[in-house]
Amino acid sequence: MYDRVLLVASSLLFASAATAQSEALPRLATGDVIDGRAAILVRPAGGLGPLVVRLARDAAFGDLVGTWELFVTDSNLPGKVLVEDLEPGLRYHVRVEDPWASVSRDATFVAGGTSLGKAVADPGARFGVTGDWRGDVGIYNAILNADERGLDFFVKLGDTVYADVPSPAVPQPQAETLDQFRAKHVENYRPSHGIDPWGDLTTSMPTFSMIDDHEVTNDFDGGAILPGGGWYNQGSLFLNGLQAFVEHNPMFPRTYPAVGDPRVDGRPMLYRSFQWGEHAAVFMIDARSFRDASLPPVTNPFDPAQVIAFLQASFNPARTMLGLPQLAMLLEDLRRAEEAGVTWKFVMTSMPMQNFGPLAGEDRWEGYAAERAFLLGQIVALGLNNVVFVTADFHGTIVNDLTVPNPSNPQQQLFTGMFEIITGSVAYAAPAGPTFAQLGVQTGAITPAQFAFYQSLPNAGKDLFIQQVLDTVISGYGYSPTGIQDPSIQSQLLVGGPCALHHYGWTEFDVDAASKLLRITTFGVDWYTPEEAQADPQAIIARPITVRQQLVVAPSGGGCLGDLNDDGTVNGADLSAVVASWGPCASPCPADLDGNGVVDGVDLTTVLSSWGDC
Repeated sequence: MYDRVLLVASSLLFASAATAQSEALPRLATGDVIDGRAAILVRPAGGLGPLVVRLARDAAFGDLVGTWELFVTDSNLPGKVLVEDLEPGLRYHVRVEDPWASVSRDATFVAGGTSLGKAVADPGARFGVTGDWRGDVGIYNAILNADERGLDFFVKLGDTVYADVPSPAVPQPQAETLDQFRAKHVENYRPSHGIDPWGDLTTSMPTFSMIDDHEVTNDFDGGAILPGGGWYNQGSLFLNGLQAFVEHNPMFPRTYPAVGDPRVDGRPMLYRSFQWGEHAAVFMIDARSFRDASLPPVTNPFDPAQVIAFLQASFNPARTMLGLPQLAMLLEDLRRAEEAGVTWKFVMTSMPMQNFGPLAGEDRWEGYAAERAFLLGQIVALGLNNVVFVTADFHGTIVNDLTVPNPSNPQQQLFTGMFEIITGSVAYAAPAGPTFAQLGVQTGAITPAQFAFYQSLPNAGKDLFIQQVLDTVISGYGYSPTGIQDPSIQSQLLVGGPCALHHYGWTEFDVDAASKLLRITTFGVDWYTPEEAQADPQAIIARPITVRQQLVVAPSGGGCLGDLNDDGTVNGADLSAVVASWGPCASPCPADLDGNGVVDGVDLTTVLSSWGDC
């Protein structure tokens, strides 16, 4: 098969720094690999010119699936090839050739994503998630190890650009034109200072992308009414931001059918769900495009009158975050995954689901508490097990239970059997820890003396300090303190605490094919400011990437974490298995509970802490 594709774009080039700098290699990314389809995104090394894209079943490109010729005429607009009829579960190889620059680049991916109930890939699944990176911070060294982790795919969970923050590509406070939004995306994926973190990642695995607010503008509500009339999600700012997002991510453009909802009909459909292997399903939800206008913000989170007014307004059942069509699709897909026997269900939503109190809660799920309670309540009522919410937006990593008010006693929170992990930012200055500390001083939750003590601590100590402050605040509202307290969830922190808030990084999710245990590992580098990045980029790049947090979770009904022989009891047999396997351990190795390649004291502690009947 030989197809000739000519991409005709606007001949008006946006004069900015984003189009002035040549790249060493062409950009290449694959994504949305679901049911034999794949999107291939390419961009010439210099931004303009001809490209040849080849897709093959072998790394030598002898067994070709297809060849496409493209000519990119706008340096802010990449080319895209949409492929169908691939063999699910097969590994494919992509090569993009740039004749003008005499360079080429290869990528590989497994067509492992399938409709729910149609698993074809290996039984297990390993994938990464992160969000939030700004062009003025740059470098993105926090993800330099992602391509080395043997991941199946990677999820970019919102705030993939900051269109409302000045940067070298678009110095003005807010991108407005389509070319300006496009320039932001070009800037965020360009190599810099001799490294190409996103390029290394996207050539090693497929990606799945979702928006949050900064792809358009801060805290926008797509289902709100514009001052001059009409839905926000039909205004020029939203349309330009969404078009640039779809263009610059390897994804299939889709729209909602006419369902009788004027906010939804014909609008871009970003929601996707897919299964990867036998034990993992992913649900990517768009929490921006259709939400009702946010509630007025609470100015004093310690004023009972303001807090009560906010809580009452947030429980208005007529308000929606997802829009009813998307909410119905999510619940139906979750039900189908459970029916198909998928162990773990990962719901990807760009902002936190857990409760932190009313401060800035109007923009989170807390501001849409009625729909939040309905969604979580339906998951419980339908008997859906092992549902994990994976979110971003906070610029730090926090693990916590998900609770809902007791209908018969709203002052009491009930566990749901679900938990959430918020992933950290790739590069957003400042991350959650310093930001929370400043807010604590402003609201009086932290005294000047306490703040001075906080600043004297190493990052691990700062994490614990902020965790304690955060727990004090959220416990005051009757919410569960950070960490997994729900007795129905068997989990153990292996590294760090429930909060890791002073780094840039990403989070890995690893579902073991045999035990079905879920291991969650957050990698990160110490955070840095844009000024530090500009002053000495090589010193920033040299910062080590380390594990900031790791926990392991057993599936519901899956026994205990330390039950290595699956006999329903953690006993001497499991202890003996750990001792017999002590030391370096080649995969698969059931005694290596934290998956670090070594059976050691961490694994021994896990067995001892879960001693007894499961």
